[in-house]
This record gives sequence, C-alpha cells and structure tokens, in this order.
Amino acid sequence: MGRRDFCKRLSASVAASLLIVAQCQIVEAKLDCGPTTNKSIQLPRTIAIGANPAGTGAHAIASALAAIASKSTQVSAKVQPYNGPNAWMPLLESGEIEFGIINILDSNMAATGTGNYKKAYPGIRVVAGGVFPFTAGLIVRDKSDIKQMSDLKGKRMAWDYGGHAINQTWQNAVMEASGLKPTDVSQVRVSNLNDGVRAVPEGKLDAAFTAVGIGVVEEANAMEPVRFMSMPNTPAANKILSRYGASVVKSETATGVKGDTYVIGYPLHLASMTNVSDKTVYTMLKAWWDNLAELQTMHPLFKKWPKESQALTNFTVPYHSGAIQFYKEAKVWGAMQEARAKEICGKE
Repeated sequence: MGRRDFCKRLSASVAASLLIVAQCQIVEAKLDCGPTTNKSIQLPRTIAIGANPAGTGAHAIASALAAIASKSTQVSAKVQPYNGPNAWMPLLESGEIEFGIINILDSNMAATGTGNYKKAYPGIRVVAGGVFPFTAGLIVRDKSDIKQMSDLKGKRMAWDYGGHAINQTWQNAVMEASGLKPTDVSQVRVSNLNDGVRAVPEGKLDAAFTAVGIGVVEEANAMEPVRFMSMPNTPAANKILSRYGASVVKSETATGVKGDTYVIGYPLHLASMTNVSDKTVYTMLKAWWDNLAELQTMHPLFKKWPKESQALTNFTVPYHSGAIQFYKEAKVWGAMQEARAKEICGKE
C-alpha cells in the first residue's frame, strides 16, 4: 500500500489526525540530510534559544528550557527574543544562537527555502517534537458585534506580522477554512504578533491572530475583554488546513475562550542546526527530559509536551543526530522514525 492510500484509509482521533496530516499533505521539497558538522565533544559555556517576543508561547517555552538548562548543566542558557523565526533563522545558521522554537510548517519552509523564506537553511534539525497541539486563532473584543467568521468582512485585521511571517500564513489558512478571502478584510500591517494582539483592545484593529493561553492575550484581556472566534469544524475546513500540517481542534479552557471554541492546532518544535554538536544537543535534551515534571510547573504549555511525542513520526525536516542518539537510548526512537527519516531524505 502506498503512502497516499495509507493516509486516505487511516482514521483516528483528532489528535492523531493532526499528527498524520502533516505527513500526508505538506509538500516536501528536496531535503539536505547531511551529518552534524560540529564534532566537538566539549560543551559550550553558553547557549541561546531563539524565540518570539515576551508574552508569546514560544518565549515562555524558551524561558523555561533556558532556566532548566542553566540549573541542571554546566552551560549557561539564555533566551534571545526576535519577531519570529524569519528573523532568527540566519543567526541559527551562523552559530550566534543554538536553538529556536518553530512550528512544523515553518521548519519545512526554512529547510527548503519555500513559502516565507527567500533562501533555504538546509542545516535546520528537529531536537524535540515539542508542544502538541499548539493552538491559535483570531481574537476580537468580547463586546464586538463580530460573532461569526463572516462578520469579519470589511473589518480591520492585523496583517503581515513582520519577522514572524508564519503568523500571516496561519491566519490565511484560518480565513480560507472559514470561507474568507484576504480581500474581504481591511489589512493593517503590524510588525509582530504582540503588536497585533494589543491593537485589538486598543481599538486600532478589529481582529488579530494569536496563540491560545499566552501572556500577551492575558495582557490584552486586562485592557478590555477579548474573545477567540470559533472557526468551522467541518471536513471541508480540515481538508484546507491539512495542506498546512494543521487541523481544527477544540480549544482548551483559557483567557478569551468563551464556551465551545474551535481553533487551529499544529506541532511546535524545538529546533537546532547541524553546526551545533551532538554533545550539546544530547546534554540539553537529557536535562529537559529528566526535568519535564518541573517544566510542567513552569508553564501549562509543557502539559502538551509529553515524552512520547518528542520523537515524532511525521517530522518534515530531519532530527538532529544528537537527539536521535538520546531518543534511541530512551527507547522512543524506533522503526517508524527510521522509516520516516529515509522517506524525507530520499533514502531506500
């Protein structure tokens, strides 16, 4: 049975479907699956984790990982905030940072130089499957008369998102799955996700895209109550989102979620580069693995960072060899991961 037939026949829960759609639907350009170029067996004195600005989910994750790394290893770790992966990806390639928080679609675009990336970063590697599912949607002021997605026509919506261009991609996906076109709204350019979110309670925008359960939404809600819009939970909507490696999911309880609310969900990875040594990746990963219980007390997103989901079977860029070594020792890397690696790397 071919992969296409397999994907058509496979049915499971919403969570399982979300893991599958990325493998079945993301268009895969040729990937460079070369080895780690940094062979050092010495740990660096410091490492940096690239993340989005403070108040975002990526920043919260990176901050907790940095704290645990600094506490549990001889390496001092810090968070380096940027507008998004488009801004920090060149620094990951040049070795100015060692890790970064990036979603499943963004990582594939970066590796292949497609979508929001004008050049390829073939050395990007997955370290941890990360948060699954990471959820996001469109927010409006709670008192707004915008009650359903069609009400957004003619309204002012955050647009572009600067150095975090993937937000625009996800927003377009949500709009398309909800029957909206970019021309249906008044596009207002913002430089990053936080600026877009804050502009909603300030009255400068009617809607903006953001993750569920993050600090900047709490901040916005304190200014004026906000509400997440519910998108259609239909086969047609899921078919559209599957092209992006995402799915419609029911939102968890969080600020701005009023009743049953359906949003977009997808995996959010921890990534590195082939210029980071196996020793560094293995050591950091072990520290985070061994201290997952403490990480889960530091931010609720780590409740969706289970050990069994860190060695994924639907990855769209290769895993770092230092991570593979660790996962094999932890007995979570097996035949399915090996088969997927051969598939995306074009090996028989």
